[in-house]
Amino acid sequence: MGGGASKNNSRPATAAKAKSLGKVFLDAGVKKIIMIRHANAQARDPEAAAVEAGTVLKPDTPFANAWTIGDLTRKLMPIGEEQASAAMAWFGTNSIRAVICSEATRAIATKDIMTEGKFPQGAPGHMTLHTLHPARSGTPECEKMFDKLGYGTLNTYYADKTVEGCEGRGKAIFRLYVDKVTSELHELMKRGVANFPQNGGDTIAVFGHAVFLNAVAIAVGEAMAIGQAEEKVAEMELGEAQGILCDSENKAISLCSA
Repeated sequence: MGGGASKNNSRPATAAKAKSLGKVFLDAGVKKIIMIRHANAQARDPEAAAVEAGTVLKPDTPFANAWTIGDLTRKLMPIGEEQASAAMAWFGTNSIRAVICSEATRAIATKDIMTEGKFPQGAPGHMTLHTLHPARSGTPECEKMFDKLGYGTLNTYYADKTVEGCEGRGKAIFRLYVDKVTSELHELMKRGVANFPQNGGDTIAVFGHAVFLNAVAIAVGEAMAIGQAEEKVAEMELGEAQGILCDSENKAISLCSA
């Protein structure tokens, strides 16, 4: 009986959260948000991961262990720097008002290249959202699926029946992250908007990690009342230094790439 009540109330609660987030965007003059995956980075160091074992690894979320401290400090490869520079061809057509970034070095470096250093950490218009990174998502089952499936479309996750304990539940599992991010973006924006540059543009750039960024795009698309936001985003595969653009004026979602 309790489970039924929760199920019945979940969609209205989600809709209310999305509407509140959409109002924050509207009041801030934000018309477009681009979710951008970091560029190509160094591989994870297995020796560093081994050193972390027993110290920072979290027994309650074991599938986050592959993306702990060692993963957060991975730097861009030269090809990644080239990817980020090339992405400026499409990114530069937008008028950036503020940025939201993962705490990972590779996301920060991608942001610095693509914004030409205009939004350094601590400066007005720069916000950090820790849960953009897989190990900080606070959703163990999302981390578990990502640990096995890696990069791909959300539809791949929705259809998957191979991850033990998550079989056929990918859509519901990632909906929890969508709901969580909706609330977190709402609070982050409410706190940060007062520090936005007054002469800024109408676009926010979010730098993070696929496939979690795809879920963020659903949260943003729904907040902007873009029809079939989840269906549109779920079929997109976000490559390195590529973006998903949610446009509230045109009620459109599109993939941006060099």
